[in-house]
Amino acid sequence: MLTILFDGVAYGMLLFILAVGLAVTMGLMNFINLAHGAFAMVGGYVLTLLMQRQGWPFLACLPAAFVATAALGALAERTIYRPMYRRPHLDQVLFSIGLTFMAVAAVDYLVGSQQVNVQTPGWLRGRTELGSG
Repeated sequence: MLTILFDGVAYGMLLFILAVGLAVTMGLMNFINLAHGAFAMVGGYVLTLLMQRQGWPFLACLPAAFVATAALGALAERTIYRPMYRRPHLDQVLFSIGLTFMAVAAVDYLVGSQQVNVQTPGWLRGRTELGSG
């Protein structure tokens, strides 16, 4: 029972973080970016490809994926996002959706369209019962 409660609270916290991130981006910054999933995809692929093709350990891939995604985000903000700040919201929506389609096509071209699985370390596999016994 505690495991179900814990999973529910963890999932609720994840949804809250996503909602707060979107509220900050769309509300406070007055910019509509629907391509945030593309940046998450880049981080996931960096982590997976470093683990599978380069043989890096999981804990070394996490900061590398973060740094690579942050660098790509900073480059994108300085080059392609900044001119969009002065544009109407509809232009921002169309731009960010187009950017998402381009990111998916680029990953499909570079990595392929097959599913790529992350091999998690042993200490992240399985489940732990809390309060049982």
